[in-house]
Amino acid sequence: MRIETAQYGKLHCRIAHPGGRTAAGPPLVLVHGLGGGVWGWDNFQGYFAERGWRSYGLELPGHGDDCDAVTAEKMGQYSVETYALWVSAALAQIGPAVVIGHSMGGLVAQKLAESQHQEGYIFLASAPPWHMFRRAYGAMWRHLLRHPWREVLAPLSGRTLVLDSRLQDALVNNRLPPELRAEISLRDVPDSGRASMQMVVGLVSVDVRRVTSPCLVVGGLDDRLIPASEQRRLATFYGCPLQLHDRGHMLMLEPGWEDVAEGILRWVSGLTAEEAAAEAATSI
Repeated sequence: MRIETAQYGKLHCRIAHPGGRTAAGPPLVLVHGLGGGVWGWDNFQGYFAERGWRSYGLELPGHGDDCDAVTAEKMGQYSVETYALWVSAALAQIGPAVVIGHSMGGLVAQKLAESQHQEGYIFLASAPPWHMFRRAYGAMWRHLLRHPWREVLAPLSGRTLVLDSRLQDALVNNRLPPELRAEISLRDVPDSGRASMQMVVGLVSVDVRRVTSPCLVVGGLDDRLIPASEQRRLATFYGCPLQLHDRGHMLMLEPGWEDVAEGILRWVSGLTAEEAAAEAATSI
């Protein structure tokens, strides 16, 4: 595997090449979630490269090593659509790809799927395009309302949001080893209260009739932030396959993440096989 970095518009990118091998298929473009960074894709990028797949880990402004005071001051007003526009600009330089979005990044990917055709879209433990006041999110709200100003009212007013370690452990990191929880707590950065508000209230809509790319929904049976019931509903919404694993919300970091990565590659490989078969049929 060979790693290089690049800049696509406003986004830093870490590219993992399958060293010395012809790419097995279209590139995989990875979009992280709220407060995350490209570091969250370390396992997946190494796994994909070893099997011949090139991947592009995109880092949204203000995240990871790009977290600075000036950007952080503006972040509270960034919208899901703003993030989608920045990822779209990066895709214009990368070319046709399979886009994999985690959590909020999954909703960013859904907005992209509505407006542009790609080789495929994978929504990983993804936030849905509807509000989060439904009964399915009861466990999440019981935790959030213990800190109503910091975790609910401040983000709704457009400030930045970061879950404290107790809430992270309860909702997001419940299937991670303690040492990894501590590391993530140090690496997570404040994120957009506006984007958080959009997901909570359901202000991000997707016209499914405009989604023309193949889609896959991947979720965790023990996800306490976006429950498995919502992942099933999302797969039904897009009329696409669903892969559920005995994992929590952080499927790409939890023990057994290899099963999740392998499931993704099986589906992507199927897309490549179908495209090859279609090309062969038209050439006869």
